[in-house]
This record gives sequence, structure tokens and C-alpha cells, in this order.
Amino acid sequence: MPLKVLSESSRETFGAPSLPRMRKEIDGMPEALSRIGKYILDNPERVVRSSLAELAVLAQSGEASVVRFCKHLGYAGYRDLKIALTAELASQRTSRLKRVSNVGGLTPLADRLGNAINGTAQNLDPELLLRLAIQLKNSRRIDIFGAGISGIVAEMVAYRLMRVGLIAQAFQDATLAHEVITRFDSSCVAIGISEMGLTPDTVRFLSGARAAGAFTLAITGRANSPLTQNADAVLLAVAVDPPPIAGEMTAVPAKILLVEALAGAIAAE
Repeated sequence: MPLKVLSESSRETFGAPSLPRMRKEIDGMPEALSRIGKYILDNPERVVRSSLAELAVLAQSGEASVVRFCKHLGYAGYRDLKIALTAELASQRTSRLKRVSNVGGLTPLADRLGNAINGTAQNLDPELLLRLAIQLKNSRRIDIFGAGISGIVAEMVAYRLMRVGLIAQAFQDATLAHEVITRFDSSCVAIGISEMGLTPDTVRFLSGARAAGAFTLAITGRANSPLTQNADAVLLAVAVDPPPIAGEMTAVPAKILLVEALAGAIAAE
């Protein structure tokens, strides 16, 4: 049943903020629409400054797909979505300023990080860690790909694996990563890192590596995503709440926990 497009008056009473709704519904969207949603979630402040045509180019989609995405969320068009995003970002900025200006204002941030780290630790399967440690130790080479902040995490993963004696390298350049795939075989391991599991370049890297015969591992904050569908194993980092926006690095600590646990299992194996 298609979603009803909201009128201006009814939208004023539509309480759910755009970004959380977007994150919640993105799994049920067609790939073209989920790609647009992923770009908006990663770059909301740039989106509110972009035209319809500019967003279509940035999200690697057509203008018609952007309009369809807006209507899928219940907006009459792109303009209404931008208005809602602008108001939501302003509200979030005000909330952050209040937290920082208050005495002990960093406590909510510490709680967000602590909850994500503790949740990740509680959900971690020791048997999976052991199996991954054996797989990595027996591999001829380990290649890791991530984009944006996930690319920074990829560099840290490669560094940590090298320090426990493995041959590992990280890539953030999609073209170079594609060239590397041609040298993959069953003796290799490919690791893709993406918070939402929707980054097209990361999904293509893991998909190509798997097709070439490599063992594939996804490190992500979402259990069901295009990335995990192309992974032989998944290390799940519990997402922070609320989710990171505008370049926040709050999703990184839980992934560092995963990497340290994996490095510890490798060293002990």
C-alpha cells in the first residue's frame, strides 16, 4: 500500500524526525532509494544546501529517484524534505550546545559511547572470534576497504593486524581496491567496513572479493544490509544512539573494541 503524501498542514503534526525515520525505513527501500537515504544520513548539512539536481549527482541517482525517495518518506517533494532536515539539524545543534555548556555536559556523550561499547562486547561471540583468528592467520594476505570515517578505521585495522604479524593493507580509493580484487583467491581475506553497510564502493569491494574466492568479513553497525549479504562472517558493532551525524566519530570506539578483541584472539591462537 503506497504511503500517503502529507499536506503542509498535516506534516506539521507528523512528529517523527526525518533522520531517525530514514534510518529505520532504509532497509525496506529499493537499492536506488536506500543509496539516496544513506547519502543524506551521512551528509545532512550538505543536503540542505544542495539543489535537487546536485543531490542526484552526489547520491549517484536520478532526480526522479530523489523525488520518489521524498514521497516514500511522506513528503510532497524535495523542498519539504529539506525544510524538515533544516529544522531537525537546528534542533540537534541547540541540544548539543546545551549539553556542552552545562556542568557535566559530556556525560551524555560518555553514556552514548559506553552503551555502544558495552553492547558490542555483550554480543560478541568468542567462537566466531576464534574462527576468524584462524582464518586470518592462515591467509596469504588481508585487504581492508572503507570510505570516509570507515576508511580511517580501515587504516587502524590494517595497522593492528600488522602488529600481530599478519600481512594487511587498507584502501580508501575505490579504483585501487577494484584492481586489488583481481589478485584475490581462496588464500586471501577481504574486510569491508561500513557503519550502515550501504556504501556502494565498500559493497562492490566485498562482493568482488567474494566472487574471486576470498573469505569476506564485514565490520558494520547493521546486521542486515547489502554489505553483510556479501560477507562470509560479520562482526557487529552496536550503533550509538542517536546515530552519528555531520562527521561525528562516535561510531568508531565500538569498532576499535572489535579489532582489539580480534587481535587478542590472533595473538593467543
